[in-house]
Amino acid sequence: MVSINSSVNIDDDGSLDRFIKNAEKMGGHVEVGWLASQTHIGRGGGKRSITMADLAAIHYHGVPSKNIPKRDVVTPALEQNQEKYFGFIERSIPALMDGSMDLRTMWEYLGMEGMADIQKQMVTARLAPLHPRTIRRKGSSRPLIDSGQLRQGVTYIVSEG
Repeated sequence: MVSINSSVNIDDDGSLDRFIKNAEKMGGHVEVGWLASQTHIGRGGGKRSITMADLAAIHYHGVPSKNIPKRDVVTPALEQNQEKYFGFIERSIPALMDGSMDLRTMWEYLGMEGMADIQKQMVTARLAPLHPRTIRRKGSSRPLIDSGQLRQGVTYIVSEG
C-alpha cells in the first residue's frame, strides 16, 4: 500500500481575499461584434432595412442562395490574437490581486483590442472576391468595405456578473 500525504501552506498578505472580493463584485465577460440595435443605412440595394448585426451575420455565414460567400473576419482575428489576450490576462493577475486594477478594466481593454483586431482583419484579410456587378456598383473590389459602416460598427460590451 502506498500512502501520500501533502499539505499546502499559504502565506497570504490579504491580496488573495482582495482578489476574491474583486472577482465576486465583477466577474463578467466581454462580447465583441455588432449590436442588433445599430441600423445599417443601405444604398437602396435591399428590400428592407437591416441591422449591423444582420449584415455581419450575412457575411459571417454567407448566403449561398444569393451568391454571397462566407467572409468571416471575426474568427481569424480573435484566433490569431488569442496569445495576446491571454498574455494580457496573465500580466493583469498581480494588479487584480492587489486591487490596483478591477476586472471591468481588464474586460474593457480586451474588448478594445478585440474590436481593433476585427477592424484590422476587415482591411487586411484575403476574402472571397466580390461579384463584378457589386464592384461596379460600389466602385471598389474590396469586400466588407463600402461606406465604412460595418467596420466602424464593430463594438464591444462588458457584461457584469
